[in-house]
Amino acid sequence: MSSLASLISLGCSKNLVDSEVMIPQLEHCGYVMTADLSQAEIIVVNTCGFLERAVEEAVDTILEVVQHKEMSRCRQIVVTGCMVQRYGRKLKKLLPEVDLFLGTSHYGQLSKILAERSNGSGHSLYMGRPHFLATSRLERKRCTPFYSAYLKIADGCSHRCTFCMIPRLRGPYRSRPLEDIEEEASRLVDEGVRELNLIAQDITAFGSDRGGRDNLAALLESLEEMEGLRWVRLLYAYPEHVSDSLLKLLAQSNKIVPYLDIPFQHASSSILKAMGRVDHKQDPSDTVSRIRFHVPKIALRTSLMVGFPGETSQDFRKLLSFVEAARFDHVGTFAFSPEKGTRAARMSGQIPEKTKEERLAMVMELQRNISRKRLSERVGDRLQVMVEGYHPETDYLLVGRASIQAPEVDGEVIITSGRAEIGEIHMARVTGAHDYDLEAELELQTQEP
Repeated sequence: MSSLASLISLGCSKNLVDSEVMIPQLEHCGYVMTADLSQAEIIVVNTCGFLERAVEEAVDTILEVVQHKEMSRCRQIVVTGCMVQRYGRKLKKLLPEVDLFLGTSHYGQLSKILAERSNGSGHSLYMGRPHFLATSRLERKRCTPFYSAYLKIADGCSHRCTFCMIPRLRGPYRSRPLEDIEEEASRLVDEGVRELNLIAQDITAFGSDRGGRDNLAALLESLEEMEGLRWVRLLYAYPEHVSDSLLKLLAQSNKIVPYLDIPFQHASSSILKAMGRVDHKQDPSDTVSRIRFHVPKIALRTSLMVGFPGETSQDFRKLLSFVEAARFDHVGTFAFSPEKGTRAARMSGQIPEKTKEERLAMVMELQRNISRKRLSERVGDRLQVMVEGYHPETDYLLVGRASIQAPEVDGEVIITSGRAEIGEIHMARVTGAHDYDLEAELELQTQEP
């Protein structure tokens, strides 16, 4: 009987790609993957360590996994990822039941390290400078649906936001070579992928560390020519670097969907300056207007933070006014978390938790109403919709995503008329809207080539 392995991936889509790189390494060690933790002899937990609550989730998950070591077939627990990179040796004392810890510096060497341990020569903690960069040479087994994939074009971050630990956990910004990304993209499309979601801490910085210019444009132009690829989505674009040339390329493209994820974080220039945002002198409303001038029907997602140290009532009112005026399609709102080791955690003017919670609720309620109005304006429009499966409550309805909805984080399209295969992309007419979801009828006779 084959030895079985399970992997639990926590955190963001960039972490998920790392997990997809580790799965083949487990298979190379002779393991067969299983989703049944009770049957696995080795369980890998790939953690997030960006925020304290993510660390708490990771620790809770590990403690649950430990029970399988005591009661099931599990003989070895491996913990990898950002939490290990953040806390290192402290975890060995906190979680003595874990057999092996790997930081973000070493997840690409999982199979080698497991082999060393089987020979009795391995250590229990592997952590170094986080400069590792996965390339197309590393095999990858995707955990996403067959028709959609994340494509990580860079790792790390060289911005110095005062609230963020990513440079410490992931190292400086490192772009992959253009040819290497093209090779992986081609392989993914050959596997049946129709949607590529480009991810990095900042995709607009792609190639800047290599001394190049317009590298993102060059990549997008290459993907535009890739036969079989239908959608390309741009996630995590830094506001300062969303250029007019990029927007014109997006407006003219047949494959780059009308969607941008831009983490503005705030609208008050004083708060943005305290956050260490290099774009703090730019008016975020001007950036939104410029984007919509070039791409009128674009869907915009952003991340916003409330309760940053020193945030006054006036600062918060400015943020609310910005949200109301910008009319984002999708917003992720977070309350500031004073993460130990960041400059912001040591700043004066820390905001009480109750105030942060109240402000968070106000932004979320405002955005809920905006989202419904924005989606209502789509009624009557024709959109490309990717069919993803049956409605969880009935087999009589299909559900999917429009080109203006990113996987996992945005809403969905409830398909009220028409049948199609999972993974197919069809034109659909929007017939209804909810707070975050759309209803639409497929126009099967007008399927895109």
